[in-house]
Amino acid sequence: MRIAEGGCMGLTRSGRAPLATLALLMCCLAGATGPQSALAQGGAAATGNCAPQGNLHFVCNLISVEDFVPVSGGRWLVGGSYVEKGVGLYLVDTRAKTAKPVALSPAAKPDPLYAGCSAPDLTALQTHGVDVLQAHGHITVYAINHGGRESVEIFRLHPAAGTAEWVGCALPPEGVSGNAVAAMGQGAFVMTKFDDTRDKQGFQHIMSGQVTGAVYRFTPGKGFDEVPGTQLAGDNGLVVSSDRQWIYVNAYGTREIYRLPLSGNGARQSVKVDFCPDNLRWAPDGSLFVTGQFIDTKSMAITALHGWATVRLDPQTMAITPVVKEPGLKVFDNATSTVQVGQTLWFGTFRGDRMAYMRVPNKQ
Repeated sequence: MRIAEGGCMGLTRSGRAPLATLALLMCCLAGATGPQSALAQGGAAATGNCAPQGNLHFVCNLISVEDFVPVSGGRWLVGGSYVEKGVGLYLVDTRAKTAKPVALSPAAKPDPLYAGCSAPDLTALQTHGVDVLQAHGHITVYAINHGGRESVEIFRLHPAAGTAEWVGCALPPEGVSGNAVAAMGQGAFVMTKFDDTRDKQGFQHIMSGQVTGAVYRFTPGKGFDEVPGTQLAGDNGLVVSSDRQWIYVNAYGTREIYRLPLSGNGARQSVKVDFCPDNLRWAPDGSLFVTGQFIDTKSMAITALHGWATVRLDPQTMAITPVVKEPGLKVFDNATSTVQVGQTLWFGTFRGDRMAYMRVPNKQ
Protein backbone atom coordinates (compact mmCIF):
# COMPACT_ATOMS: atom_id res chain seq x y z
CA MET A 1 0.00 0.00 0.00
CA ARG A 2 2.62 2.56 -0.09
CA ILE A 3 5.67 3.55 -1.88
CA ALA A 4 8.54 5.50 -0.65
CA GLU A 5 12.24 5.45 -0.57
CA GLY A 6 12.15 2.32 1.49
CA GLY A 7 8.76 0.77 0.88
CA CYS A 8 6.02 0.46 3.48
CA MET A 9 6.19 0.92 7.22
CA GLY A 10 6.35 -2.18 9.33
CA LEU A 11 3.86 -3.56 11.75
CA THR A 12 2.86 -6.57 13.72
CA ARG A 13 -0.03 -8.89 13.16
CA SER A 14 -3.21 -8.01 14.98
CA GLY A 15 -6.03 -10.21 16.11
CA ARG A 16 -3.73 -12.67 17.83
CA ALA A 17 -1.89 -9.91 19.70
CA PRO A 18 -2.81 -6.22 20.05
CA LEU A 19 -1.17 -3.75 17.69
CA ALA A 20 1.45 -1.61 19.34
CA THR A 21 0.39 1.53 17.54
CA LEU A 22 -2.10 2.67 14.97
CA ALA A 23 0.81 3.66 12.77
CA LEU A 24 1.74 0.01 12.55
CA LEU A 25 -1.77 -0.87 11.48
CA MET A 26 -1.68 1.78 8.80
CA CYS A 27 1.37 0.17 7.28
CA CYS A 28 0.08 -3.33 7.26
CA LEU A 29 -2.90 -2.06 5.30
CA ALA A 30 -4.16 -5.03 3.37
CA GLY A 31 -2.16 -7.41 5.49
CA ALA A 32 -3.26 -6.63 9.03
CA THR A 33 -6.07 -8.58 10.58
CA GLY A 34 -8.07 -8.71 13.75
CA PRO A 35 -9.76 -6.13 15.98
CA GLN A 36 -8.87 -2.57 15.02
CA SER A 37 -11.24 -0.53 17.16
CA ALA A 38 -8.59 2.19 17.50
CA LEU A 39 -8.70 2.70 13.75
CA ALA A 40 -12.46 2.99 13.65
CA GLN A 41 -12.52 5.37 16.61
CA GLY A 42 -9.60 7.62 15.85
CA GLY A 43 -7.61 6.45 12.87
CA ALA A 44 -10.30 6.73 10.24
CA ALA A 45 -10.89 10.06 8.61
CA ALA A 46 -14.32 10.79 10.07
CA THR A 47 -14.71 14.45 9.20
CA GLY A 48 -18.42 14.49 8.40
CA ASN A 49 -17.62 16.42 5.21
CA CYS A 50 -18.59 14.42 2.13
CA ALA A 51 -18.05 17.21 -0.40
CA PRO A 52 -15.85 16.49 -3.44
CA GLN A 53 -12.19 17.39 -3.27
CA GLY A 54 -10.39 17.88 -6.56
CA ASN A 55 -11.22 15.03 -8.92
CA LEU A 56 -12.49 12.82 -6.13
CA HIS A 57 -16.11 12.40 -5.10
CA PHE A 58 -17.19 10.31 -2.14
CA VAL A 59 -19.75 7.90 -0.77
CA CYS A 60 -19.54 8.31 2.99
CA ASN A 61 -20.47 6.51 6.22
CA LEU A 62 -18.53 3.40 5.27
CA ILE A 63 -15.80 2.00 7.48
CA SER A 64 -12.67 0.71 5.77
CA VAL A 65 -13.93 -0.86 2.54
CA GLU A 66 -10.52 -2.36 1.79
CA ASP A 67 -11.70 -4.51 -1.11
CA PHE A 68 -14.82 -4.65 -3.27
CA VAL A 69 -16.12 -5.99 -6.59
CA PRO A 70 -18.95 -5.08 -8.97
CA VAL A 71 -22.05 -7.28 -9.25
CA SER A 72 -25.04 -7.29 -11.59
CA GLY A 73 -23.05 -5.71 -14.39
CA GLY A 74 -21.76 -2.93 -12.16
CA ARG A 75 -25.18 -1.90 -10.90
CA TRP A 76 -23.85 -2.54 -7.40
CA LEU A 77 -20.54 -2.88 -5.63
CA VAL A 78 -20.17 -5.34 -2.76
CA GLY A 79 -17.32 -4.79 -0.33
CA GLY A 80 -16.00 -5.84 3.02
CA SER A 81 -15.61 -3.87 6.24
CA TYR A 82 -12.03 -4.34 7.26
CA VAL A 83 -12.38 -2.72 10.67
CA GLU A 84 -16.01 -2.46 11.64
CA LYS A 85 -17.20 -5.55 13.50
CA GLY A 86 -20.67 -6.70 12.68
CA VAL A 87 -21.08 -5.06 9.27
CA GLY A 88 -19.70 -7.97 7.29
CA LEU A 89 -20.58 -6.65 3.84
CA TYR A 90 -21.47 -3.27 2.34
CA LEU A 91 -23.54 -2.69 -0.78
CA VAL A 92 -22.92 0.43 -2.89
CA ASP A 93 -25.49 1.71 -5.38
CA THR A 94 -23.34 2.96 -8.28
CA ARG A 95 -26.21 5.01 -9.74
CA ALA A 96 -27.48 6.75 -6.63
CA LYS A 97 -23.98 6.93 -5.10
CA THR A 98 -25.26 5.63 -1.78
CA ALA A 99 -24.31 2.67 0.40
CA LYS A 100 -25.67 0.52 3.19
CA PRO A 101 -24.70 -2.59 5.16
CA VAL A 102 -25.99 -5.87 3.80
CA ALA A 103 -28.49 -7.62 6.09
CA LEU A 104 -26.90 -10.99 6.86
CA SER A 105 -28.57 -14.17 8.05
CA PRO A 106 -27.69 -17.89 8.09
CA ALA A 107 -29.11 -19.97 5.27
CA ALA A 108 -31.74 -22.55 6.16
CA LYS A 109 -29.71 -25.09 4.18
CA PRO A 110 -25.97 -24.37 3.91
CA ASP A 111 -24.18 -25.33 0.72
CA PRO A 112 -23.06 -28.99 1.00
CA LEU A 113 -19.84 -28.07 -0.84
CA TYR A 114 -18.63 -26.62 2.45
CA ALA A 115 -19.96 -29.29 4.79
CA GLY A 116 -18.37 -29.47 8.20
CA CYS A 117 -17.72 -25.75 8.63
CA SER A 118 -20.06 -24.18 11.16
CA ALA A 119 -21.62 -20.75 10.87
CA PRO A 120 -19.69 -17.77 12.30
CA ASP A 121 -20.91 -15.11 14.65
CA LEU A 122 -22.32 -12.76 12.02
CA THR A 123 -22.04 -9.84 14.45
CA ALA A 124 -18.27 -10.30 14.78
CA LEU A 125 -17.21 -10.46 11.14
CA GLN A 126 -14.21 -8.42 9.97
CA THR A 127 -14.02 -8.88 6.25
CA HIS A 128 -10.97 -8.23 4.12
CA GLY A 129 -10.48 -9.45 0.53
CA VAL A 130 -13.65 -10.34 -1.40
CA ASP A 131 -14.60 -11.93 -4.70
CA VAL A 132 -17.84 -12.80 -6.45
CA LEU A 133 -19.00 -15.65 -8.67
CA GLN A 134 -22.16 -15.07 -10.70
CA ALA A 135 -23.56 -18.30 -12.15
CA HIS A 136 -26.85 -20.17 -12.47
CA GLY A 137 -28.81 -17.15 -11.31
CA HIS A 138 -26.89 -16.87 -8.04
CA ILE A 139 -24.41 -14.28 -6.80
CA THR A 140 -21.95 -15.94 -4.43
CA VAL A 141 -19.61 -13.77 -2.37
CA TYR A 142 -16.35 -15.10 -0.96
CA ALA A 143 -14.86 -13.03 1.87
CA ILE A 144 -11.68 -13.33 3.89
CA ASN A 145 -12.68 -12.98 7.54
CA HIS A 146 -10.59 -12.17 10.62
CA GLY A 147 -13.44 -11.68 13.10
CA GLY A 148 -13.53 -14.52 15.60
CA ARG A 149 -11.59 -16.85 13.33
CA GLU A 150 -9.38 -16.90 10.25
CA SER A 151 -11.71 -18.11 7.52
CA VAL A 152 -13.21 -17.70 4.09
CA GLU A 153 -16.91 -17.05 4.55
CA ILE A 154 -19.33 -17.66 1.68
CA PHE A 155 -22.60 -15.79 1.17
CA ARG A 156 -25.47 -15.82 -1.33
CA LEU A 157 -26.11 -12.17 -2.16
CA HIS A 158 -29.42 -10.56 -3.18
CA PRO A 159 -28.36 -7.00 -4.04
CA ALA A 160 -31.80 -5.64 -4.96
CA ALA A 161 -33.08 -6.67 -1.53
CA GLY A 162 -29.87 -5.70 0.26
CA THR A 163 -29.63 -9.13 1.91
CA ALA A 164 -27.31 -12.13 1.93
CA GLU A 165 -27.39 -15.58 3.48
CA TRP A 166 -24.33 -17.25 4.90
CA VAL A 167 -24.06 -20.59 3.05
CA GLY A 168 -20.69 -21.98 4.08
CA CYS A 169 -17.07 -21.45 4.96
CA ALA A 170 -13.61 -22.93 4.76
CA LEU A 171 -10.93 -22.79 7.44
CA PRO A 172 -7.36 -22.42 6.08
CA PRO A 173 -4.42 -24.29 7.60
CA GLU A 174 -3.25 -23.14 11.01
CA GLY A 175 -1.19 -19.96 10.89
CA VAL A 176 -2.54 -18.69 7.58
CA SER A 177 -3.40 -15.02 7.69
CA GLY A 178 -5.65 -14.58 4.65
CA ASN A 179 -5.61 -11.51 2.44
CA ALA A 180 -7.23 -11.92 -0.98
CA VAL A 181 -9.54 -14.55 -2.46
CA ALA A 182 -10.51 -15.46 -6.03
CA ALA A 183 -13.39 -17.76 -6.93
CA MET A 184 -12.87 -20.46 -9.57
CA GLY A 185 -16.27 -22.14 -9.86
CA GLN A 186 -17.78 -25.38 -8.53
CA GLY A 187 -17.01 -24.27 -5.00
CA ALA A 188 -13.26 -23.94 -5.56
CA PHE A 189 -11.23 -20.83 -4.85
CA VAL A 190 -7.69 -19.62 -4.27
CA MET A 191 -6.54 -17.30 -1.51
CA THR A 192 -3.34 -15.57 -0.47
CA LYS A 193 -1.52 -16.02 2.79
CA PHE A 194 0.08 -12.71 3.71
CA ASP A 195 2.09 -14.04 6.63
CA ASP A 196 1.87 -16.37 9.60
CA THR A 197 -0.51 -15.38 12.37
CA ARG A 198 1.98 -16.74 14.90
CA ASP A 199 4.83 -14.53 13.70
CA LYS A 200 4.68 -11.32 15.74
CA GLN A 201 7.25 -9.70 13.44
CA GLY A 202 5.68 -10.99 10.26
CA PHE A 203 5.31 -7.61 8.63
CA GLN A 204 8.86 -6.58 9.34
CA HIS A 205 9.97 -9.85 7.78
CA ILE A 206 7.86 -9.10 4.72
CA MET A 207 9.39 -5.67 4.30
CA SER A 208 12.88 -7.07 4.57
CA GLY A 209 12.04 -9.26 1.58
CA GLN A 210 11.65 -12.53 3.44
CA VAL A 211 9.20 -15.10 2.11
CA THR A 212 6.20 -15.16 4.43
CA GLY A 213 3.25 -16.04 2.22
CA ALA A 214 1.87 -18.32 -0.44
CA VAL A 215 -1.25 -19.03 -2.46
CA TYR A 216 -3.59 -21.77 -1.26
CA ARG A 217 -6.18 -23.54 -3.40
CA PHE A 218 -9.39 -24.90 -1.89
CA THR A 219 -11.22 -27.75 -3.59
CA PRO A 220 -14.50 -29.06 -2.10
CA GLY A 221 -14.01 -32.52 -0.69
CA LYS A 222 -10.23 -32.15 -0.71
CA GLY A 223 -9.58 -29.01 1.30
CA PHE A 224 -6.55 -26.75 0.98
CA ASP A 225 -3.27 -27.30 -0.80
CA GLU A 226 -0.39 -24.88 -1.30
CA VAL A 227 0.22 -23.86 -4.90
CA PRO A 228 3.88 -24.51 -5.80
CA GLY A 229 5.99 -21.50 -6.74
CA THR A 230 3.78 -18.92 -5.04
CA GLN A 231 5.89 -18.33 -1.95
CA LEU A 232 6.55 -14.58 -1.90
CA ALA A 233 7.26 -11.71 0.48
CA GLY A 234 3.72 -10.99 1.61
CA ASP A 235 1.37 -12.47 -1.00
CA ASN A 236 -1.36 -9.86 -1.26
CA GLY A 237 -3.82 -9.10 -4.11
CA LEU A 238 -4.87 -12.04 -6.27
CA VAL A 239 -6.86 -12.72 -9.44
CA VAL A 240 -7.23 -15.77 -11.71
CA SER A 241 -7.21 -15.77 -15.51
CA SER A 242 -10.46 -16.69 -17.27
CA ASP A 243 -8.99 -20.01 -18.46
CA ARG A 244 -7.97 -20.83 -14.86
CA GLN A 245 -4.39 -21.44 -16.01
CA TRP A 246 -2.70 -18.40 -14.48
CA ILE A 247 -2.82 -16.42 -11.28
CA TYR A 248 -1.62 -12.87 -10.75
CA VAL A 249 -0.29 -12.12 -7.28
CA ASN A 250 1.08 -8.99 -5.63
CA ALA A 251 4.27 -9.41 -3.59
CA TYR A 252 3.83 -6.62 -1.10
CA GLY A 253 7.27 -6.67 0.48
CA THR A 254 9.29 -6.58 -2.76
CA ARG A 255 6.86 -4.31 -4.68
CA GLU A 256 6.29 -6.80 -7.47
CA ILE A 257 3.38 -8.28 -9.42
CA TYR A 258 3.77 -11.92 -10.47
CA ARG A 259 2.19 -14.00 -13.23
CA LEU A 260 2.31 -17.62 -12.05
CA PRO A 261 1.00 -20.93 -13.42
CA LEU A 262 -1.77 -22.27 -11.23
CA SER A 263 -0.50 -25.79 -11.90
CA GLY A 264 2.87 -24.85 -10.43
CA ASN A 265 4.54 -25.94 -13.65
CA GLY A 266 5.80 -23.23 -15.97
CA ALA A 267 7.72 -20.00 -16.15
CA ARG A 268 7.11 -17.16 -13.70
CA GLN A 269 7.02 -13.55 -14.83
CA SER A 270 7.16 -10.46 -12.66
CA VAL A 271 7.33 -6.69 -12.87
CA LYS A 272 8.23 -4.09 -10.26
CA VAL A 273 6.22 -1.03 -9.31
CA ASP A 274 7.29 1.92 -7.19
CA PHE A 275 4.77 1.26 -4.43
CA CYS A 276 3.76 -1.65 -2.25
CA PRO A 277 1.00 -3.20 -4.39
CA ASP A 278 -2.23 -4.03 -2.61
CA ASN A 279 -5.21 -5.33 -4.59
CA LEU A 280 -5.58 -6.45 -8.19
CA ARG A 281 -8.82 -6.02 -10.14
CA TRP A 282 -9.78 -6.74 -13.75
CA ALA A 283 -10.50 -3.71 -15.94
CA PRO A 284 -13.15 -3.78 -18.68
CA ASP A 285 -10.49 -3.96 -21.41
CA GLY A 286 -8.92 -7.11 -19.94
CA SER A 287 -6.03 -5.36 -18.24
CA LEU A 288 -5.50 -5.29 -14.49
CA PHE A 289 -5.72 -2.37 -12.10
CA VAL A 290 -3.00 -2.42 -9.45
CA THR A 291 -3.43 -0.02 -6.52
CA GLY A 292 -1.01 0.89 -3.74
CA GLN A 293 0.19 3.63 -1.42
CA PHE A 294 3.25 5.83 -0.91
CA ILE A 295 4.46 5.73 2.69
CA ASP A 296 7.78 7.00 3.97
CA THR A 297 9.21 4.32 6.22
CA LYS A 298 11.28 6.94 7.99
CA SER A 299 8.18 8.65 9.31
CA MET A 300 5.89 6.96 11.80
CA ALA A 301 3.48 9.91 12.08
CA ILE A 302 -0.04 8.55 12.40
CA THR A 303 -1.64 11.59 10.81
CA ALA A 304 0.80 11.88 7.89
CA LEU A 305 -0.66 11.92 4.39
CA HIS A 306 0.91 9.35 2.12
CA GLY A 307 -0.67 9.50 -1.31
CA TRP A 308 -1.55 6.57 -3.56
CA ALA A 309 -1.61 5.43 -7.15
CA THR A 310 -3.29 3.05 -9.57
CA VAL A 311 -1.51 1.60 -12.59
CA ARG A 312 -2.68 -0.65 -15.40
CA LEU A 313 -0.99 -4.01 -15.98
CA ASP A 314 -1.08 -5.83 -19.32
CA PRO A 315 -1.57 -9.47 -18.25
CA GLN A 316 0.29 -10.82 -21.28
CA THR A 317 3.27 -8.48 -21.64
CA MET A 318 3.35 -7.41 -17.97
CA ALA A 319 3.77 -3.81 -19.15
CA ILE A 320 2.75 -1.07 -16.71
CA THR A 321 1.02 2.21 -17.61
CA PRO A 322 -0.06 4.94 -15.15
CA VAL A 323 -3.75 5.54 -14.46
CA VAL A 324 -4.11 7.74 -11.37
CA LYS A 325 -1.69 9.27 -8.90
CA GLU A 326 -3.27 11.19 -6.04
CA PRO A 327 -1.88 13.07 -3.05
CA GLY A 328 -3.09 11.99 0.34
CA LEU A 329 -6.16 13.83 1.55
CA LYS A 330 -7.25 14.07 5.14
CA VAL A 331 -10.63 12.64 4.15
CA PHE A 332 -9.29 9.93 1.83
CA ASP A 333 -5.86 8.33 1.64
CA ASN A 334 -4.22 4.90 1.37
CA ALA A 335 -6.35 3.58 -1.49
CA THR A 336 -6.25 -0.18 -1.76
CA SER A 337 -8.39 -1.26 -4.69
CA THR A 338 -9.76 0.11 -7.98
CA VAL A 339 -12.62 -1.03 -10.21
CA GLN A 340 -14.19 0.58 -13.25
CA VAL A 341 -17.93 0.82 -13.81
CA GLY A 342 -18.83 2.56 -17.06
CA GLN A 343 -16.75 5.73 -17.17
CA THR A 344 -16.26 5.84 -13.40
CA LEU A 345 -13.33 4.59 -11.35
CA TRP A 346 -14.09 3.51 -7.78
CA PHE A 347 -11.51 3.34 -4.98
CA GLY A 348 -11.50 1.68 -1.57
CA THR A 349 -9.24 2.22 1.42
CA PHE A 350 -8.26 0.26 4.49
CA ARG A 351 -8.49 3.40 6.60
CA GLY A 352 -11.35 5.82 6.35
CA ASP A 353 -15.08 6.47 6.49
CA ARG A 354 -15.75 6.51 2.74
CA MET A 355 -15.13 5.23 -0.75
CA ALA A 356 -14.00 7.54 -3.53
CA TYR A 357 -14.89 7.74 -7.20
CA MET A 358 -13.88 9.82 -10.20
CA ARG A 359 -14.44 9.95 -13.92
CA VAL A 360 -12.01 7.83 -15.93
CA PRO A 361 -9.16 10.17 -16.96
CA ASN A 362 -9.31 11.24 -20.61
CA LYS A 363 -5.98 9.61 -21.41
CA GLN A 364 -7.55 6.25 -20.53
